[in-house]
Amino acid sequence: MNNSSSGWHTAMADQILTQLDERLARAAGRAPESRRRGIARSELVQDAPVESAPAVAKSRVPWLEIFVGVQFLWGALLFLPGSQAYRPVVRGLPYAISAALLLVYLPKAMRGRAPGGTLLLTFAMGLLGLNFLHPTTLVSAGIAQCLFQLAIAAPMFWAWRAVSSPEQLRRLLVLAFIFNTAGSVLGVLQVYYPDQFMPPQFSSLGTRMNELYVESLTYVGIDGRRIIRPPGLSDQPGGAAVAGALTVVLGVGLSVGARNSSAVVAQLAAVAIGLAAIYLTQVRSLLLMSVGALGVIAVVLFRRGQARQAGRIAISAAVLVVVAFIWARSVGGESVEQRFVGITQQGAVRAYQDNRGIFVADTFGDLLDQYPLGAGLGRWGMMNVYFGDAGNLEAPPIHVEIQATGWLLDGGIPMWALYGGAVAMALLGTYRFCRKRVRADLAEVAIVVLGLQALIAGFAWAGPAFNTQLGVQFWFLTSALYGAARAVYGSTAIRK
Repeated sequence: MNNSSSGWHTAMADQILTQLDERLARAAGRAPESRRRGIARSELVQDAPVESAPAVAKSRVPWLEIFVGVQFLWGALLFLPGSQAYRPVVRGLPYAISAALLLVYLPKAMRGRAPGGTLLLTFAMGLLGLNFLHPTTLVSAGIAQCLFQLAIAAPMFWAWRAVSSPEQLRRLLVLAFIFNTAGSVLGVLQVYYPDQFMPPQFSSLGTRMNELYVESLTYVGIDGRRIIRPPGLSDQPGGAAVAGALTVVLGVGLSVGARNSSAVVAQLAAVAIGLAAIYLTQVRSLLLMSVGALGVIAVVLFRRGQARQAGRIAISAAVLVVVAFIWARSVGGESVEQRFVGITQQGAVRAYQDNRGIFVADTFGDLLDQYPLGAGLGRWGMMNVYFGDAGNLEAPPIHVEIQATGWLLDGGIPMWALYGGAVAMALLGTYRFCRKRVRADLAEVAIVVLGLQALIAGFAWAGPAFNTQLGVQFWFLTSALYGAARAVYGSTAIRK
């Protein structure tokens, strides 16, 4: 009886002391002793969050997994016979689910502020709507462009409400890595065995607009046969390059947090396949942006004091770039060699200036003088192709090759400041999470996200990335990382 009573009093005393410790710790702005003991010494560099993680809405339906699957596997539907008749519907699925998830997660009440850059992105959407009043706006195409851009930006508003931990975000990144590796593998197989792995029909829209569409995207291989630039999981020649680039960055990024050597070997093997897919599609801009993104990852690791991992990534990337080139050269022959060796002879900057640089000069020269406040909506891109009026001589279509041109046409200099500012804030916010060291798992996924963001933001100078699925993926990654960070730092301490 006495022993039982003594044990009861001891337990009660421990509970009171624990509660007192937690209250004093919160008042002092530090983690309580009971929580500090649960944090690995190697991960604890600064104080833990001052409040518990906010509750995040959960659903029985795996919406996030479905979202990721649709983003990368939609093209598989175009391999079905007769699917070209429904191509606009299939092609719109990634954007439709992006917008639809607003209805699922936006009504959920959340404490604290939204991700950095959300306000600027909101103003950019408002400016887009305001530019609808421009006298040369094409009404149908303008409405479509507004809805299209809202669907692209939508994940910024809902993803942080859906992702509840770094572990959950890592699982989604692994899923994206698997899907893009599959697309890269398919792209390589389409070069070796085109009869078995090519889609039954290429884009009917592209061939209708230009009879030489497919022919212009072929080259002569090592054995003299004509090779169509592999589409991967799409019906557009060269489409495998995007999957290849994403595979490269995801594979290297995820290898940073890999816990065993076999996983690292598998990831680096996938990276080699991704690089080969880029070489075989001959998309030089994505090769350069992929290498640049890997450079960003290495620099961040070095700044974090992980020089050994940074060196491993730099050496592995250099070796794989050469190995994949030799592999692609053995299939694609001199066409592949001439396409990429010129970069080393000219230099990346000169090669860009001689190609995409002319569109930069045109944008910041003639077009800026003509449209400092925008050119009206629906004047460019696929919304103009689908819903525009080619016979409207007062508002003819304007060709766009880089994202800066598209932003200029949709809102002028203010759109550069708002949308471009939102992109810059997203990059800076992710970099901040990379530098924090309270939780290693959060920093690891942040490094992967930063590499992907750098890839997409860089590619915006070679194509209108934020008018494609890459824009959807950029805002999803930005917002999802913020949601994972809230789970670690809490809704108020996250910005401190």
